[in-house]
Amino acid sequence: MGEPAPKVIAGEVLLAAESGAEADALHLLDRVLGALGVGSEALCEFRLAVVEACLNALEYGRPPVKVAVEAERGPDWVQLVVRVEDHGPGFSPSSVPPPQLADKLASPRKRGWGLEIMRRFTDRLEVDSQPGKTVVTLYRVFSGV
Repeated sequence: MGEPAPKVIAGEVLLAAESGAEADALHLLDRVLGALGVGSEALCEFRLAVVEACLNALEYGRPPVKVAVEAERGPDWVQLVVRVEDHGPGFSPSSVPPPQLADKLASPRKRGWGLEIMRRFTDRLEVDSQPGKTVVTLYRVFSGV
């Protein structure tokens, strides 16, 4: 008798083009994790990466902005995959320079940290972007949960 098969839970939500809509993505993430018996407090950094992906899609993309969450639970691990899709003009991630703290502090515009936050707080980040559709996929595996 081997280990039980991993349990997979998934869900989707469409974000409204209004202030605070990114919270709907976090509620979905919390529901999916709750169904697997994982508290969201263990995922603070990953949650921040998800918020940044949603904010970027809402600010630079066009509706509908769809967020899909898939979580797979094994005996002592959880793997998360979050996809954020919008239908804006697209962009090239390699053309976005990494933010420089001194420059940001001196600038009246303090924004521009989104991609850097997503890169730092995920195990893997994929951006598939062309005019009319951008999909940002964030991956994270948590052990000992």
